[in-house]
Order: sequence, then C-alpha cells, then structure tokens
Amino acid sequence: MRLSKLLAGLAVASVALAACGTSGGGTANKGTIKIGVDLPESGAEASDGIPTLNGVKYAVQTQTTVEGFTIKVSNLDDAVSGVHDPQKGAQNMQQFVSDSAVLGVVGPFNSNVARAEISPANTNQCLTKNIYIPTTLGAPKDITCKDAGILAPADLRPTGINNYFRVATTDDLQGPAMADFAVDTLKVTKLGVASDNEVYGKGIADTFTAEFKNKGGTVVKRSDFDTKSTNDFRGFLQSSKGLGAQGIYFGGTDSNKGCVVRSQASGIFTTDSPYMGGDGLQTSQCLKDAGQMASGIYAAVAAPNAEQIPESASIISGFKKAFPNKDDFGAYSMPAYDCAKILIAAIQRAIKANGGNMPTREQVRAEVAKTSGFVGALGSTSFDANGDTSQKIISIYQATGSPVDWKWVKQINYAK
Repeated sequence: MRLSKLLAGLAVASVALAACGTSGGGTANKGTIKIGVDLPESGAEASDGIPTLNGVKYAVQTQTTVEGFTIKVSNLDDAVSGVHDPQKGAQNMQQFVSDSAVLGVVGPFNSNVARAEISPANTNQCLTKNIYIPTTLGAPKDITCKDAGILAPADLRPTGINNYFRVATTDDLQGPAMADFAVDTLKVTKLGVASDNEVYGKGIADTFTAEFKNKGGTVVKRSDFDTKSTNDFRGFLQSSKGLGAQGIYFGGTDSNKGCVVRSQASGIFTTDSPYMGGDGLQTSQCLKDAGQMASGIYAAVAAPNAEQIPESASIISGFKKAFPNKDDFGAYSMPAYDCAKILIAAIQRAIKANGGNMPTREQVRAEVAKTSGFVGALGSTSFDANGDTSQKIISIYQATGSPVDWKWVKQINYAK
C-alpha cells in the first residue's frame, strides 16, 4: 500500500533508500549516520505514519551506535493538509539526497508517493514487477503494469540497479486475499466495489475484483471516485444494495474517505454487513470515521502480525514500554522496526567492509540487497532480485467488540 502501505526503501539520484537489521556497538566517536524516514505524520494520516515512525525510532533506541558511529533518525512528513502528497514526498527525498549523513531511508508509506519519488508500507506490485493482474486471477491474459497505464519497475530504475526493498508483500496478493476470505469465510457472493482511484486503492480493488470473479463472485457495481472532490457516496451504496450486494469492498485509505463511505452506509446496509478493504483501512482513524458502522469492517494487511509470533514477544513488550499509548502501536510498527534493523545491519557490514570508515550509499545498498534469513519481529526475511520479501503473508483483521477495535482474525500464507 500503502506499506500501501511496510515499508519500502527507494533511491533518488545517488541515495540508496532501503526499506527496511541487526546489531552493532562500540563507542560513538566517528560521526553520525542518519536513517531518513519519509511518512505521513499529520492530519488524518497520522494514525498510519506515527505508529510506523515509532517502529523505526524504537529500532534505533535499541541500537544507538554501530561500529563507532552514532545512529540517528531524521524524519520528514509527506502529508499536506493532512493527506499524503506525492510531490511533498519527492521534495523530502531530495532533502535526504542533499544530506551526506543519510545512508538509507525507511518509507514512504503510500505507493503513489513512492512512485513519485523515483519506497513500512508500499505494496503496489508494479513497483517491483510488471504484472498488474495475472491470468491466475481470472484475467484473459496477463495484464501488465503498462497495460494498466502504470510505470513498470524498469521505468522507475533506468540504471537497472535495484535500490528499493520492502518487508511488506504486494497488492497482487493483498486484494486476492480478501476476495478469498470473502468467499471462503464470509460466504459472500455479491458485492459493490469502489476505490479512491489512486495507485494503491485502484490496484487492490482491481486485483480483488479479478479474484472475486474467479471464485464465482459477482461485482454488482464498480466505481472509482475522486475522493478529494466527492463527499457523498450514498448513490453508489444505494445502487449496490439495490442490485443485491451483500456488502462493499473499498480500495483506498482512511485519509481518502475510505471509512466515511462506511459511515454513509448507515440505513442502507446493516451494521453487520461486511465492509472490506486493505491496510489503508486498518487504523484507529478509520474506526472514528465509520462511527456507529465501524463494526463489520475487515482489512487485509500485507505483512505478518508480529503479535502472533511467539519469538517476537520481547520486542513488542520493549516497544510498548517505550511507546505506552494505545495509538503508538499499529499494523506497520513492527515491519518498520524490521526495516530499520535490516538497514542498520547493512550499514554495519558496509562499515566493516570499508575498513571501519563511513561507507558510501552504494555500499549500503549492496549490503541491503544481500539480506537473507534476517530474523526480526516478522520472523525470517530475505529479499529476492526485485527487492520483494520472501514472506508472502497477508493478515486479516476485523473491527469488532465494545468499544470497537481491531482484532486479528487469521493470516493467509501464499508462499506455501
């Protein structure tokens, strides 16, 4: 997504942005190395960006020095008027490029911001591979990213060198996972589907639709909205309901009114009707926006739930002591932690290979690319040649309870 939404790293100009370590040590007297962080930190986006930023901060708190260098976090907000903004993200990246102490970047959170910058949480598949919807999802032929009017990886990396890595898996799994869950678990066969018409939102809506149809489901109505200019979604909801929809799938983010749509379903759909989406909905802000209709929202997150991994308990416990407020912890806090740790480990190896001296960005990038079998909060992570994680896990969450909160339901592992 957004991590579309865990995180990704990316390079602009000569900077190697790694999205995503292990330990180092020694007395810090050689200088400062900065880990840049580009995330949406203000307005409605803060419910995504701040918990993700906290994951990076905690990783650095647990390891403030490496091979004699001090490690610091340098974070910039890519939200404008409370909404993630691609051009602001690009400006932030240029600022990181101009700072020679920045050897890598964790972020951004949103896939369209990542695309503008050349990424805890970009998941759009076209950032790393040129298949938008494969035939396995019911397409008559493989629909490439270029077929869908989206730049492919080769366009984003004209030098041919991969400087983008992520611990979140991709939207060609995130959308279909919720379609599988809708049909197999919720027993839903008819839905209305909408999106915010952005790279992430439209992408997961398209892949959800393809898999839902492939499994025998019917999309009774499909709409892509300009959510910046649209405030009333009742027409879409009423039309979908009238055509027999049992619920709604929305591809997009809470900041793009993804959960306002759910609130407007009041009086049209029942409170227990399923309202499904991706990790762009899995926030505390979404529950606030949905109001009395919050119960019944389902969200797919493109990463493992670290709280379900027994070996990660001590990391999470330490994080929650350092960041004790409920909203400090989010779905991408631990992916962000792993991103930062992977980057720190790469920096450490690069320093050693450089005779104990400050490494170049290219040396750090090359070490990130070598990451294999890194054990962190998400389990074991390796990167393939595209920079994608070896973990193909989608976690499903449900908004439920009183007061309504997010509850992990299950995970779907597509690597098996």
